Amino acid sequence: MTALSEDMFAIIDQPEFSFKKIKENQSPEEVAELKEKFKAVWQVWKKVNQTVASQLPPDQFAKVHVESWTNGWNLRNHYWASYRLASLADYNPCIGVMLDKNQLQVYLMFQHYKSEQRQGTVDEYNQLLDRVPEWADNIDATHWYLWDKDEMEFSDHLLLTKYLNNHDIQQQFNSDARQTSFLLGKFAFRGKDQVDDMEEYISSVIRQLTPLYEELK
Repeated sequence: MTALSEDMFAIIDQPEFSFKKIKENQSPEEVAELKEKFKAVWQVWKKVNQTVASQLPPDQFAKVHVESWTNGWNLRNHYWASYRLASLADYNPCIGVMLDKNQLQVYLMFQHYKSEQRQGTVDEYNQLLDRVPEWADNIDATHWYLWDKDEMEFSDHLLLTKYLNNHDIQQQFNSDARQTSFLLGKFAFRGKDQVDDMEEYISSVIRQLTPLYEELK
């Protein structure tokens, strides 16, 4: 059991993520210390997601992918992992888990990055929007949000409860999201939502998203 701590958020509160620029303003010792701190949180993050993967139903999911804490040139401004159904292991849709400086989020998504190397079209994925109201009958929609991939700031995200309860909003969102792709997930906010067991939080959201995700099979 791993608690989501303020320290895990705080390490991402960096004014600069480029190693080149960091080295211009910090001593070699300070750079080395920053790297170690950033990597230490990532190691916790990696272990959390490996534990989550081990708790999911056997053979249902492919091996979890935990993104590195650096791309070689930069620190990343988030920690990220992705889960794919074993039957859709080489398809673009997945369940993403991300920790940035503002929130922990677990969400269903279409991965556009290198999508040409995988199977599954955006149009096929976006058809899941028609299934969302029925799927939502089986969850507590509190803390859940919908957004499209071009919405970069959280302030733009739409409460799932608002989406479900207003037909006009639902239709407008569906129309806009189909121009790109939609994301659907649950959030725990820094300084607001306490998560004492990250493994349980992440695995429970994955389990709730799985029935909708499986509609793509």
